[in-house]
Amino acid sequence: MKKYVTLTILVLAMLVSACTTKPKAEAWLTKGTKVNLPTPNLQQNYHDQQLLKFKYKNQENSLITLVDVNQNQLKVIGLTALGIRLFAIEYDGQHIKTKQNIFVKELPAPQQVLSDIMLSILPTQQWQVVLPEGWQLIDNQLHRKLLNEKQETIIDITYKENPSPQIRKPIYIVHNIFGYQIDIQSMEAQ
Repeated sequence: MKKYVTLTILVLAMLVSACTTKPKAEAWLTKGTKVNLPTPNLQQNYHDQQLLKFKYKNQENSLITLVDVNQNQLKVIGLTALGIRLFAIEYDGQHIKTKQNIFVKELPAPQQVLSDIMLSILPTQQWQVVLPEGWQLIDNQLHRKLLNEKQETIIDITYKENPSPQIRKPIYIVHNIFGYQIDIQSMEAQ
């Protein structure tokens, strides 16, 4: 009987650890380029509720994200369009804590969603120190572009407003290497 209790506890512990992970604070910019994520060091709190419409491989999917940045902690919750929780991800500048509730293969991994959000809202200076040599993140009017060492545009982010001291909310992201587009609609009252 004790063997079965011990075995049951072991299996439950493995299941719990499989659902909640603490991956390294890294992100893929291209299939061969991985970087450490910068610390979400913002001078202001940020909150946004967004409807993300993804286009990838001729398929379209939607995802609602709740984004909170408070005291240099970034939290993102991903929900289906019906409000069912898919994942929660927290980043404290050192570790990423991910809880995947439901896996949907047509949607990007939570870490990719986190990386795209961070590329959109963090100041370019915070990214520049973690980018590979020769890479640049450049703000130009209503666009922010991530360029590789060959000056090719890897990611193009479009904003509603020009650069300012306030956190700008992106409205469109194109990842030229991974081949997806994200149309972003803020669901917050303006």
